[in-house]
Amino acid sequence: MRKFLYLLAAMTLTLSGCSSSSGGDGGPQAGTATCTNDAQKQFVLDAMRDVYFWYTALPANVDLSQFATPEELLTALISFSPINPLTNEPIDRFSFINSAEADAQFFGEGKFEGFGFSFRFEAADDLRFTRVFSGSPADLVGGFARGQRIIALDGRSIADIQANEGVGVVFGQSPLEFTIRGLDNIEFAVTVSHDIVTIDPLPQWRIIDMGGTPVGYVEFATFISTADPVFSTIFADFNAAGVSAVIIDMRYNGGGLVSTAELLGDYLGGFNSNNLIFSKTLFNDKNT
Repeated sequence: MRKFLYLLAAMTLTLSGCSSSSGGDGGPQAGTATCTNDAQKQFVLDAMRDVYFWYTALPANVDLSQFATPEELLTALISFSPINPLTNEPIDRFSFINSAEADAQFFGEGKFEGFGFSFRFEAADDLRFTRVFSGSPADLVGGFARGQRIIALDGRSIADIQANEGVGVVFGQSPLEFTIRGLDNIEFAVTVSHDIVTIDPLPQWRIIDMGGTPVGYVEFATFISTADPVFSTIFADFNAAGVSAVIIDMRYNGGGLVSTAELLGDYLGGFNSNNLIFSKTLFNDKNT
């Protein structure tokens, strides 16, 4: 199978906290003038104007003093990406700022520091949990569950937060008080702190009997490298059962590594898909 990544944006800017060494990521270095808050914001703006796929949609003039942090700046900039007609929201949900160390821990070990949930907007001020990772602070301390609505954060409404810095910035704070409306419409408040969260990228898989025809089912939470060795077990089970059709459940999947997506494509396509395009990588006209 010919393999190409179709990359729309997915910019990971490695500067959060400033890099401690010249690891080649091009981000600000700790202990230098480039590590000031203003310098980090300038780095984000320069990087977006250079490599962002939709750089032509960015405003010509950006007043960096209007943004308290690089994260707030990035949230504002990606809001200029094209509107997804299916959601009526900016299409770029993947660009973010992180440290190189945190990226390596997440994509290599399936670990990150946070609350342990994913979310999405059902409407402008209707913010819901889409996944709560087992054993995370969101699970053990918060008692959160998929489908619950986040009403307020530290006493502030979601509408107020979105009109200012955005919920992505607020979720970076710890501890944080959540006001939640449960599936029974009863509201409760709980304070939760960040901790190390370990993600199971493939929470479940099974074989479904569809009228005598075996069909494989896989829930795929995120594309990280800890999924790679599990694929071997899953598809061995499917082959042994004579499975020829597979359902890949990627609802609420947050994306991840291209290499893991390619490996899944190899398992699904095999020799039957030789010389067919799996995905593409697209760059803006400055970097073609």
